[in-house]
Amino acid sequence: MKSKITVKNIISYVQGNVRYKLYYSRFRFLIRGHIREQYEYRIRVMKKECYESGNCVICGCKTTNLQFANKSCDGNCYPRMMSKKEWNKSFLRYE
Repeated sequence: MKSKITVKNIISYVQGNVRYKLYYSRFRFLIRGHIREQYEYRIRVMKKECYESGNCVICGCKTTNLQFANKSCDGNCYPRMMSKKEWNKSFLRYE
């Protein structure tokens, strides 16, 4: 299943790629802490075959860039990006 080209998907693509570039640069500090933590959580819980292939085996989204986007994977591989308040209250933070 390939994702359709929509405004939401375009925004998610840009958002994910910009955050990805920042994360792996000297400007990592520009990404808020709860966003970095959720990215790292999403990487830990994603399917190994998706990580190794570089694409989600269900929806085809590019990993690990899209894990930085606010929306969840179309294949439900990980939850949507939470606000700081939601993340701090979440049990996922403590796994």
